[in-house]
Amino acid sequence: MPPKVVVQIITYRTEGIESELDELFDSLARVRAPEGGWVLAIIDQPSALGNLREYLESKVKPRSGIDLPEVVCVFSDENDGFAGGHVKLYESVRDRNAEFVYLLNQDAHVDANFLTSIVQYAESNPNSVIIQSRIMRAQNPDQYNSAGNAMHFLGFGFSLKNGEVREGELGGDFFYASGAGMLIRSSIIDQIGGMFDPLYFMYHDDVDISWRARLAGFDIKFADDSVIYHRYEFSRSMKKFFWMERNRHLTNLCNYQIGTLLFIAPPMIVMELGTLLFAFRSGWWKEKLRSWAFFGKRSTWQYIIERRLLIRSLRVQSDRDMLEHMTGVITAQETENPIMNFVVNPVMNAYFWVLKKLLKFVIPA
Repeated sequence: MPPKVVVQIITYRTEGIESELDELFDSLARVRAPEGGWVLAIIDQPSALGNLREYLESKVKPRSGIDLPEVVCVFSDENDGFAGGHVKLYESVRDRNAEFVYLLNQDAHVDANFLTSIVQYAESNPNSVIIQSRIMRAQNPDQYNSAGNAMHFLGFGFSLKNGEVREGELGGDFFYASGAGMLIRSSIIDQIGGMFDPLYFMYHDDVDISWRARLAGFDIKFADDSVIYHRYEFSRSMKKFFWMERNRHLTNLCNYQIGTLLFIAPPMIVMELGTLLFAFRSGWWKEKLRSWAFFGKRSTWQYIIERRLLIRSLRVQSDRDMLEHMTGVITAQETENPIMNFVVNPVMNAYFWVLKKLLKFVIPA
């Protein structure tokens, strides 16, 4: 009989990661198994510090079927990033025919009921194909890391309630689920064009899968009773900005309808100039220019055309529907400043309001 859930984890050696992994696997050993059981699948990807093969083989594999469920380990010779790593791992275990796949970060640990709660929610809400756990900060367990994620209409994604103290149960609308802790219904993965596209490598891959699921008519939801704790720190690595900026534009160009892209072009150009200025002031201008150079390649536009054909084949929702789940303001703590609060956000929010009105006339419901 196939397991109910496969929990997927990518491991990647960083400074001090073994103590974090000890905490993660000890928490997984206390998990109450969902009816039908579960499998723990791990893919180790190499870093500049080496790999975690010895750790996994000596400390994790021996616990398989004892205090952990069955453990499957895949050791990769390539670093395929978050997107490619999860795709490779999924392909290696998809013959288990699990009903659900749960993606979990290595720098997290879990509540004992996190899996049963989210599976029960999914079974009670069959149109909800991607469901996010309540993600709290490991360093401050009473504070949210993510209560779902907002999507600005120009493609900027950010966590909702990050850093806020929890007060009561949450639900509500948001655009996309965080890949740090989310459940995916396996039956829809092929239907929406796959889990992630390895080209993304990291960042915006969770935006893209959520967007595709919404375009196909499915719901993205939040399971408040499913709790994980994420050791969140805002990374200021310069490399991060290349992937974030490149993938933001890539997702917009693939998933928006042509009419919408034309309407958002003016604020997009203004925002690009502002982002470039910010990049120069913050020292990551080379990464910003690299992200632009990516769109000067013929292969990039061939990819975009292919993805747009895929999106058209699965689309049952219009951009009018997508914008109802988006926002015109950016409220992430990392971007807080007077210019953003009192100039950029009010102007962009006004444009967003006008955009939604315009699309009612040019795009059918």
